[in-house]
Amino acid sequence: MAKTTLSKPSLFEPYGHSDLYALDNLYFSPLKGKETWDFSRVRDFSVLNLGFVFARAELGFLKSGTELEIKNLSPLFKKGLCLSSGWENAIGIKIDSFLPKVLGSENLCTYSRLDEIEKDLPFGKFFTSEGFVLEGKWKNKNYLTLFSPGKSEDRNLPSIIKEISKFNSDKKLEGNFFLRTEKQSYLNFLKPKESFGPLFLQEKKIEQDPFLFLSLEFSEISSQEK
Repeated sequence: MAKTTLSKPSLFEPYGHSDLYALDNLYFSPLKGKETWDFSRVRDFSVLNLGFVFARAELGFLKSGTELEIKNLSPLFKKGLCLSSGWENAIGIKIDSFLPKVLGSENLCTYSRLDEIEKDLPFGKFFTSEGFVLEGKWKNKNYLTLFSPGKSEDRNLPSIIKEISKFNSDKKLEGNFFLRTEKQSYLNFLKPKESFGPLFLQEKKIEQDPFLFLSLEFSEISSQEK
């Protein structure tokens, strides 16, 4: 009788740091088909890791129809997800944990499909309706992650960067933004007392289908601090 060989899923073990280049190299590395992500080393809840892994899961599902599985969530990460909403609608992801919704609590972050958004979303006009947005506030920082697949010729990256610069100037922010396509990444550190600072560009080996990803992490500086 012939034996059926089942391929084992590729195992990934992210850490809980916030180094954007490290997150980029991990989450936008070549897709491996069936993947298991062991989050046991991500001790605290991390909106950054969540945004990146949602993007990877959607890219993988669109390419091969497979789901990315997350397992071994820490108690703090589980609590953060239980205090968040909409993540159950994320495409291509499976979480191996029981995560009850905590009723009557304020959401730490909210996941929405872009075609369901009715409000005016910052930078939303640059993304197709097929993607997602993840918005949240955690430890006095605001997070905004946008992702959509799509043709690279439909993008206007200079306009996105110009609008982020205006957003920073209007609100006096401190933090960073990270803009990523399948070809390039752009990183900028936002500072309230300076104009739009240096933009760090990296050319990337094309290892994904076309996509657009924006991660914005910031704090608004009070008038006393400006």
